[in-house]
Amino acid sequence: MRKYIEESVDKYKNDYAFGMPAHKGKKYFDLDIKRDLTEFLDTDNLLNPQGAIKKSQEEVSEIFSSKYSFYIPNGSSGAINIAISTLAKRKDNILVQRNTHKSVMNSIIINDLNPVYINTKYDEENALFLGIELENLKNILEENSIQLAIFVSPNYYGGILKLKEIVRLCHSHNVYVIIDEAHGSHLYFSHMKEFCANFSGADIVINSTHKTIPSLTQTALLHVNSDRVDVDKLKKIINIYTTTSPSYLFLISQEEGIDYMVKEGYKKLEILRKELDKIGKDTGIMSHNINDSTIASYDTMKFLFRLPILSGIEIVKKFHLEYNIRLEMGDLYYALAIFSPLTEICELRKFIDVILSLRNGEYKKIVKLKFPTSKRIISPRKAFDSPSIYKDLKDSCGMISANNVAFYPPGIPIISYGERITKEIIDIILNNLNEGIEVVGINQGKIEVVDESICNF
Repeated sequence: MRKYIEESVDKYKNDYAFGMPAHKGKKYFDLDIKRDLTEFLDTDNLLNPQGAIKKSQEEVSEIFSSKYSFYIPNGSSGAINIAISTLAKRKDNILVQRNTHKSVMNSIIINDLNPVYINTKYDEENALFLGIELENLKNILEENSIQLAIFVSPNYYGGILKLKEIVRLCHSHNVYVIIDEAHGSHLYFSHMKEFCANFSGADIVINSTHKTIPSLTQTALLHVNSDRVDVDKLKKIINIYTTTSPSYLFLISQEEGIDYMVKEGYKKLEILRKELDKIGKDTGIMSHNINDSTIASYDTMKFLFRLPILSGIEIVKKFHLEYNIRLEMGDLYYALAIFSPLTEICELRKFIDVILSLRNGEYKKIVKLKFPTSKRIISPRKAFDSPSIYKDLKDSCGMISANNVAFYPPGIPIISYGERITKEIIDIILNNLNEGIEVVGINQGKIEVVDESICNF
């Protein structure tokens, strides 16, 4: 057969890598195909670790300062499903950020949970999400019977929440806390270690090692940090969600990546941080971070920027086509670059030189809007189970969504299962489509909605 996937990937394999994964296409360990084994004698078994894997996970736990740590070969998305299924019971209320990752919504459907949303503070002037307002969180916890809460820190753009205050407040209301720290595994090996979720008191913390530590894509860690977690139940849930044929190449890549971070991580990250500070002082070019009371700090390995005339997605295309630079993502206004310990100073300078060469002109005007919230009509699980039909997006106002609709990356739903579609939401989706942003959940201009003609609600 024609190698369609290989051809599509090979277009980008020689680009300068300023997106995930953190290994940046560089050979940091021996990817020997002969190591691609299944469980045999003393290679151990990920789903019943007694030997090598057990010892490896115990050492990971020491390095990340957790009570227990587990390798998850299905990414943070899989780890989120495991964590939520461990801590929640059917029909429980789960507190989630409105701008949460779609994997959380998927887990809500699987476990038949009722989402209670908390709006992340939104900066209209800059079109950026910030953090959680503690007074708002306090009010929601007092007004609702919440059993479990999940928060994202750092967020996709590098903003780190005030986790200790958030966790303390949730625990005072007897609420379990999961921190989706998918983008923060490198912080444990940096000057920002104090902001790491494993030191916040959160019950379960999730890291995507492949995002910010050199390891193969799809590799993640799940950490347990409190005695409130039933670890025996957690292990059973891991067995339910995890393939019985986990890749040993994945596991080896995680060991190698974590070992690299222990030995070289802090030094490499400090070199990059100091170079970025110098560049900022010399050129004025720095990540577009916003000082706000809801943000504890920003990850220095995330670089969010704008350029005159261009939208974020246009920046991504221009950097690839004209400069062989692969960025992480672009949206209506911003592009995002992600650095890692394997980013070389010469690569960083090339990236900055391109920005310097494109600084002339007027910036695209940011259109102020309040990020809309939709009214939930039925539970996500009921919407998922209900008969559905496809409607033209422009004609779907007032209907109930039977799917997640999310801008990708990062995969944050603008509308989710069981929610009423509004004109405002339709306009935002159309605007993003017109700008070339990938919108998952829209197929050839159509959206999946609940067929209310045969459903009684």
